Amino acid sequence: MANTLGGVNLAQIAQQTLETLSAEMPIVSAFTTDFSSDVADVGESVSTRVATAVSAGDAASGYSATDVTSTAKTITLNKHKHFTAKFTDLEIAKGGMDMLERTFVRPAVHAVVNAMMDDLLALVTNANFAEEKVVAGSAFGADDVADLAGDLTTLNVPKSDRALVILPSYYASLASDNAIQAAYAYGGGGAIRDNAVPKVHGFNVYEYSDIPENQYSHNPGGGAANHNLQGFACGPEALLIAGRQPAMPENWAGAVEAVQEPGTGVTLQLRNWYEGKDGAQYITATMIYGVATGTNSLKKIIVAD
Repeated sequence: MANTLGGVNLAQIAQQTLETLSAEMPIVSAFTTDFSSDVADVGESVSTRVATAVSAGDAASGYSATDVTSTAKTITLNKHKHFTAKFTDLEIAKGGMDMLERTFVRPAVHAVVNAMMDDLLALVTNANFAEEKVVAGSAFGADDVADLAGDLTTLNVPKSDRALVILPSYYASLASDNAIQAAYAYGGGGAIRDNAVPKVHGFNVYEYSDIPENQYSHNPGGGAANHNLQGFACGPEALLIAGRQPAMPENWAGAVEAVQEPGTGVTLQLRNWYEGKDGAQYITATMIYGVATGTNSLKKIIVAD
């Protein structure tokens, strides 16, 4: 029989987790994903397919067919991350649901999702994606985004669902660009009222503070310099993520609840159990996932030291 948290059940915590998870998930929509509520063990793999770029042909001599190629990509589910919190009997008696939400739900969701994004963005290296644009954060503006749009078009990246993922300093510079702040150009003033950058030159813009430096040495023009990653522009097939929840534990005196974010399908598993010798309730948020590179549909934004 599963233990309860002093009148607060795991389904209630799951609902709070779902609300927090939904707030954390928009950036995941920038990539190709394969999530479900199915269970899996670490080391299993899932396969997906990404399409190679195509070009239109001249129809003057008829509609000759062009081969369409898709490439199978295998994503190994080799990451198993968790966040576990411990609550004493006294803490539960005094705090109840408010205490659990404040000290578990938000940190748990952020920790697990952030770990997944860290592993994904660690793939944005010079070895995986050679295309790059050097620009300082203070100078980053709408014209630079237009250049990136042209660069992706040159790479035959479809114009739909393009994403621009940048550090806060770059986002702030973009938000302050006169072209962005001219509310009449977009029919709204969100850039000023809410610091919300609208879609710019076909890109959905995501501000993300944990982009890894991925520092590497480069020698344009013969002079070596360290280049640090500041963001990137990409199509959804550049980076791939797949995730599953761990297999349900058997013969275990605890409760298990799956939480699936409807927009992306990202599924966290929640567990709680009571340890009598500790006089404490433990709650875990956990998921299994894997990351991989897809097509060459990404251009890095870097700055030189």
